[in-house]
Amino acid sequence: MYEQPVITKRSTRYGSNYWHVFSPKLQRMVHFFSDLEYEHWLLVEADQTVKRFCEQPIKIDGLYNGNKVSSILDMWIERVDGSQSFVEIKYTQELDPRNKRSERAIRQTTIQRKWCEQNDFNYEIKTEKDIRSNQILLDNLRMLIPNIKNQLTPNEIDQYQILKAVGKHRKSIRQLRTELPHFFPSRLNETIANMIYFGVLYSNIHKALLGLDTEVWIHGTQENT
Repeated sequence: MYEQPVITKRSTRYGSNYWHVFSPKLQRMVHFFSDLEYEHWLLVEADQTVKRFCEQPIKIDGLYNGNKVSSILDMWIERVDGSQSFVEIKYTQELDPRNKRSERAIRQTTIQRKWCEQNDFNYEIKTEKDIRSNQILLDNLRMLIPNIKNQLTPNEIDQYQILKAVGKHRKSIRQLRTELPHFFPSRLNETIANMIYFGVLYSNIHKALLGLDTEVWIHGTQENT
């Protein structure tokens, strides 16, 4: 439904940091205007239930205390089951009515929620408590996702050899390097990153930092059911 953001220039948007990065899921560059928006994207990008998304997808108008106001939603998400939702990214302090600087954020989220209800969309507010609940996973995704750009078209022979080596076991990258010595380490790392990203391999990147001791396995194999 939404293919391109309504804004991409930093000068037209509030934000502490500007991120301009490649999305393997969308096959285009994406733009984010804060560290928290970028970190949320990492989770969305790696989520196998997400079919597609669009950052800054639409500008809406609404009434707040009798005044006409506008707002740009942070993200639109479509999942593989067909459901759609809009997401707004905020720090918790921005939503605290006791904070004198919260008025703008509260105004935004109020008209956004009302617009979504009127148009039959799910609406979510994600804060740093949601997004940063697993710092290990975020750190790993920062390393993993950039590797996908280098291998968007998977090498089926490489993947077959890795799957055969993994078999019905949990294997560390260290073990796979030993068992597949003909792979250059960089090539093996990129292929495994690709397989994790596309859900071909499962891994423990939500529990341990990405490295030689990272474990991978095939979903549904005997040792992991």
